[in-house]
Amino acid sequence: MRSENARDKSSIRHRFMKEMRAYAAISLYLWVCFSALLLYGTAVLRTDNVQLLPLGTALVKALILGKFILIGKAIKVGVRLKPGNLLYRIVRKSLVMLLFLLVLTAIEELIVGVVHGQAASAIITEFLGRPWLQHLAPSVVMLLVLIPMIAFEEIDHVLGDGSLKRMLFGTSENE
Repeated sequence: MRSENARDKSSIRHRFMKEMRAYAAISLYLWVCFSALLLYGTAVLRTDNVQLLPLGTALVKALILGKFILIGKAIKVGVRLKPGNLLYRIVRKSLVMLLFLLVLTAIEELIVGVVHGQAASAIITEFLGRPWLQHLAPSVVMLLVLIPMIAFEEIDHVLGDGSLKRMLFGTSENE
């Protein structure tokens, strides 16, 4: 009985550490992408004396979206659709994950607005009143960020879970 309990604790700890490494990797990837976009935006707008948000904002957004992505993976977003070739799976899973992230981000905006004293109806009206390009542009950027991440995961799955990571980073199977 004692060894089973110790094994269960070890299994839970191992799963927790695996999830935390995945969260850190996803969040770091997103932060690098968002920071690059902020840097580009700052460079473009600097001529007009416009300052953008600090890189800390990119980190917070990366951490939030990283958690949303882990939730999406946990509930197998995009996995249950009919299988296809690798390219089809990558594109389909990226699009479904994008939709999932858009829904959770909209809910997050609503909650943050309500916490800051805004009426839910005012938040929704403001959201729906934005020009369509203000919705489309970040969605396209997010899709372009998701595609390589999901491609990495799908190719790794086809090669054998962990194979691509070992090939690229030279890590052992235990890591």
